Amino acid sequence: MVVSRSCECCILGAGPAGLGAALELTRHGVSDILIVDRNKTVGGLARTEVHGGARFDLGPHRFVTKSKEINKIWLDTLGSDFRPVSRLTRIFYRNKYFNYPVKPLDVLAKLGPVESLNVMFSFVISQMKRKEKAISFEDWMVQRFGRKLYEIFFKTYTEKVWGIPCSQIGAEWAAQRIKGLDILEVLRNALLGGKSNRIKSLVEEFHFPVLGAGQMYEVMCDNIVSQGAELMLGSTVVRVSRQDSIIVAIDVRDPDSKVTSITAKHFFSSIPLKGLFNMLDPPESSRVEKSVEALRYRDHITVDLLVNGENLFPDQWLYIHTPHVQMARLVNYNNFSDAMVDAKNKSALSIEYFAFQNGGLWNRSDDSLRDLALTELDRIGLVKKKSVERSWVVREPEAYPMTYIGFQPHYDLLKSTIDEFTNLQPIGRAGMHKYNNQDHSIMSGILAARNYLRLPGSPYNLWDINIDAEYHEAIERPSH
Repeated sequence: MVVSRSCECCILGAGPAGLGAALELTRHGVSDILIVDRNKTVGGLARTEVHGGARFDLGPHRFVTKSKEINKIWLDTLGSDFRPVSRLTRIFYRNKYFNYPVKPLDVLAKLGPVESLNVMFSFVISQMKRKEKAISFEDWMVQRFGRKLYEIFFKTYTEKVWGIPCSQIGAEWAAQRIKGLDILEVLRNALLGGKSNRIKSLVEEFHFPVLGAGQMYEVMCDNIVSQGAELMLGSTVVRVSRQDSIIVAIDVRDPDSKVTSITAKHFFSSIPLKGLFNMLDPPESSRVEKSVEALRYRDHITVDLLVNGENLFPDQWLYIHTPHVQMARLVNYNNFSDAMVDAKNKSALSIEYFAFQNGGLWNRSDDSLRDLALTELDRIGLVKKKSVERSWVVREPEAYPMTYIGFQPHYDLLKSTIDEFTNLQPIGRAGMHKYNNQDHSIMSGILAARNYLRLPGSPYNLWDINIDAEYHEAIERPSH
């Protein structure tokens, strides 16, 4: 039996983007809002899960933005529960800890004289070569750092995360994620004591909610619901009915397998773009469907551990560049906030793995993943197996939208196709198939709401968000 319901605005996904849209709608008097999410907890990829009296995020989340508006939203939402944290993240390589952001003097001291000479020689050679247009991530990095430094500090980790050779990842991804990082400038800063504040991804301080990243979105959601919005959690979209360029209804299955057909004046979608296209009824043309198949994702696994002991290491997280283990990052939530663990002398750790759903790692049992995580921790000597009290495994499908060489023409076609819908806007990382940070995702929801409301300054081109790391500086909230 299918139940029907209607609302003015239906938002698919209760993560940063979906809640950003709902927040802006309620600010302007729209309260007939239904928010649908497949998880039992709001926050999307930024949610916090509680196990055994400890709080675990889905990997490390920093709250950093150049947008005064986004920062104000965060501060207004949590107030004194939103606290500054001094960042310490390092690279673990060959049983040594290297500063990240990379500091040349630190690198040279820890690599030893022979490898340091090789690094410097490789860098000099890269600077002497004629700069051809960088096609791949590998090209981009080698041109700026030299091959040796790239192979030590970028290649292994990047390939763990994305599951494909760096030579297949487009240079535009490196330019977006490591924008402004110039090794010559880093050297000048290291030698002369200067400091650059231009590199967003490498800030030395960030803010963080006392009870985990998800606290931000739980409180934000409570505020939105208090204005009249409704939630459907643990519910999955199964069908998107359309008539030409109009979304007629969206069918959602709840945890009891009951299907609800939702009609709305406008839809905001932060569910994976590939899934949205695959659920369209009737479907798109074969040409568009071919491009849909070109969308790929990297799936995320966290093995959460409650460990006996405190002060295991001082970092919020470590990048594990050691090539003989599969883990990519090791996160210590105690170093984000003392309140992440209820009990004394306990630590909450997460080991992060990246996988494909059709691959062996994703299909392992929880017990097998736990054994792998503990074995790898033991192998690199960071945490002993016997100190682990309990463990939990969290799998997040389609967590990281992938870009690769040859991907862009397909993506451009899908963007233009989705833009043809008159009552649907894609938002957020998954909805736009774009590697957005939290601030970008929230802003996409806010601007999509302003487009719907036809506020001054609209329509905004949502695809332009996060093209330039400075885009926030150009966005001002319209005056009324």
